[in-house]
Amino acid sequence: MRRLLQPKNRMVSIVPSKSSCYLSILNIIQGEADPTDVHKSLLRIRERKMANFIPWGPASIQVALTKKSPYLQNTNRVSGLMLANHTSIATLFRRIMTQYDKMRKRNAYLEQYKKEAPFAEGLGEFDEAKEVVLGAVQEYEAAEREDYLDAGTGTDGA
Repeated sequence: MRRLLQPKNRMVSIVPSKSSCYLSILNIIQGEADPTDVHKSLLRIRERKMANFIPWGPASIQVALTKKSPYLQNTNRVSGLMLANHTSIATLFRRIMTQYDKMRKRNAYLEQYKKEAPFAEGLGEFDEAKEVVLGAVQEYEAAEREDYLDAGTGTDGA
């Protein structure tokens, strides 16, 4: 399970900051996994602080143990998948927004959209989508602070 936390096993290329943290983790372990070994691994992760969690909530890793599929050939005794919500994804969103701003400034790739019904009146939906992504970035950045749950720190005032 510790291997699932290693940066090289992530599907997204990001450089987390020192304040980046996990909001939630779900590990799905498939195969011949001993529940006591899984528990020991969870304890080691917690003792060594291998997963930095949000300061305002519980630090828990959910684990689901499943049997091997009889329909798939697998050379490994155990395989795992980690689904994680991590605040460092905000850096990826910011990078995408920067690229979008550059393309929008040049009106790159927009001619085909202008021919379609939703965009015939204008490209306002793109601007609205950008605002939604910006709101998500601000929410992730706010979630890294200890006072996140205090009134007025979130983007929606909650």
